[in-house]
Amino acid sequence: MNLIISNSIKGLHPAYFAMVMSTGIISVAAKLLGFTGIACVLLYINIIAYAILLPMLILRVFMFWDCLYKDLSNPKLSFVFFTIVAGTNVLGAQFVSIVDQPAIAKIFWYFGIFLWTIVSLSTFNILFIKCEQRIEMVMHGGWLIATVGTQSVAVLGGLLAPEFGDAGSFVMFSSFVWWMIGAFLYVILITLLFYRLVFFKFTPEAFVPPYWINMGALAITTLAGAVLCLSIPKIGGAFSDFSTFTKGFTLFFWSFGTWWIPLLVILAFWKYVFHKTQFKYSPLYWGMVFPLGMYTACTIKLSQALELPFILSIPKYFIYIAFVAWTIIFISMLISMLKAATAKEAAKP
Repeated sequence: MNLIISNSIKGLHPAYFAMVMSTGIISVAAKLLGFTGIACVLLYINIIAYAILLPMLILRVFMFWDCLYKDLSNPKLSFVFFTIVAGTNVLGAQFVSIVDQPAIAKIFWYFGIFLWTIVSLSTFNILFIKCEQRIEMVMHGGWLIATVGTQSVAVLGGLLAPEFGDAGSFVMFSSFVWWMIGAFLYVILITLLFYRLVFFKFTPEAFVPPYWINMGALAITTLAGAVLCLSIPKIGGAFSDFSTFTKGFTLFFWSFGTWWIPLLVILAFWKYVFHKTQFKYSPLYWGMVFPLGMYTACTIKLSQALELPFILSIPKYFIYIAFVAWTIIFISMLISMLKAATAKEAAKP
């Protein structure tokens, strides 16, 4: 048993925190649409998942630093560590939105800022210094997790700003800064990604689930902008001058995210139906669930920020797609874990 636990810690894939991201945002979207029971169940599942994954990650740092550093140095995997940041902040957002516990959410926000600082400085610097591979060999949609992790700090900060009293203006300012950094990262990375997709051969195997982060990164940027718009009247001051600018860019990001959806559906059809690629569970599939929940939540908040009730019809149907996707991947994960445990037991002498 100790060997199994040790091997699980050693081989912990950073993408497993995408489960926390996905579960958390679907929970928040469910609460916004009145599915309170489902929202609470998903919150409890997320607390358990985070309570398991975080200690495993900490133990991996101390017990298997060489393996973790190898992942950090791998340009295909390095930005996946931003899922840890996003998972932490999304769980914090659940405590604000579902059980109204801003004091607990503040702890997650502080910890999320700490994680963002460590992950952003380490991943980008290692990439700048060590990456020697060509763009078509290493770049994929998962790189945009860097945007997701950054925007998650802005989202939770925007939600909590009114709870900080006199310090609310500073928290709001900081959240705007993270929102703009995240937007800048998206513009840079999506430009490189378009270059990779258009000018280099794209095989069905190369279309991995993280390409859905193309849309998910825009969705969380929209959510951050909408949350900031809704918090501006509560903070007041100079931020009132930011309102029109923020609303315009928030709609811009939502529009681009919406444009991505049919493209991704066509590419998925091309991979799984036309080329008959077999589905095999991977933690990376949580990167496909997250954008569905995030698009649902951001559209709801956008309708509130811009006072556009007619777009609410989109999340009212989209939430069911998110529920189905989460259920399929969650069950696939449990089956995969059961098979792995059974295989290890069978391998014992």
